[in-house]
Amino acid sequence: MSKLIAVTGATGQQGSSVIDFLLKEPAGAFKIRAITRNPNSEASKALVSKGIEVVKAELSSLEETTKAFEGAWGVFGLTQFYEHGYEKEQLHGRNIVEAAKAAGVKHLVWSTVEGREGECGAISWKSKAQIEDLVVASGIPYTFVYIPMYYENFWTSFFAPSYDEEKGFNWTVGFMPDVPIFAFSVSDLGALVVPAFREPEQWNGKKIKTVVEFLSLRDIAEQFTEVTGEKAFLALELSKEAFEASRGEPGSVQELMYLSWEFVARAGPDSGYRSKEQTLSIYPQAKPYREWLKSSQMVKDHIAKLKAEAAAKKSQA
Repeated sequence: MSKLIAVTGATGQQGSSVIDFLLKEPAGAFKIRAITRNPNSEASKALVSKGIEVVKAELSSLEETTKAFEGAWGVFGLTQFYEHGYEKEQLHGRNIVEAAKAAGVKHLVWSTVEGREGECGAISWKSKAQIEDLVVASGIPYTFVYIPMYYENFWTSFFAPSYDEEKGFNWTVGFMPDVPIFAFSVSDLGALVVPAFREPEQWNGKKIKTVVEFLSLRDIAEQFTEVTGEKAFLALELSKEAFEASRGEPGSVQELMYLSWEFVARAGPDSGYRSKEQTLSIYPQAKPYREWLKSSQMVKDHIAKLKAEAAAKKSQA
């Protein structure tokens, strides 16, 4: 009998990857239920066109979430601090866990990051650890998948480059230029999630500490040049002292970003926080940054967009 997997955040980057990899499993292994706030979006319609069941649910509503999980064997759980803030993230996490328990879900795979004492002190990370506690307390068999920095973040609104026709593409990121950052392509996430649904006994209670590559900001710019031939540089290079001075006031956005990066700096290749060996043992085909750059439509589109904007601006001058 097929296992029905309910995927929260189904039209976002993480949920989309989970769905993509569920679709690659042998016919009859899984059925997919995509959970979304907006079943009329283009992304939702694209899922329907693939034969996927799309169900509307506001995660703020325990009733709607419970109904959306009815009959599900497994759930991929995801909450969004940066979109909703702390209080709503906690509500969404609690509702997903309570709904999964009420629906009799047999395995919960949870997207998370390190936010416990001695790990990352940013509230956006600590919030995830608090939800982990709810998952464990629920008694539902679970697997935690720890998410690193996406390669994609350096090409979207988080840290996307600017462009100058003479100097090339440039990044302005408030971090030290040569410190390794744990990273992967979020498009590969599903390959790490699906085994926990396929072989739940093997993955029950386990933590998948994801990283495919440790990249510095300088690596991101230099490898982009190597792959594309485009000029690229870092418009901001913070010394360690300048980075420490960037913390900002307690509770400020600046402090949140500082604490996030401060943990990243501590969680380098020799720290033991993330395991490239574990990640690649699960999915050896996971793409390093250079290979991702070569095939990424996101990068191609962003290059074209920035160049078109620069040309239009020049023509109007």
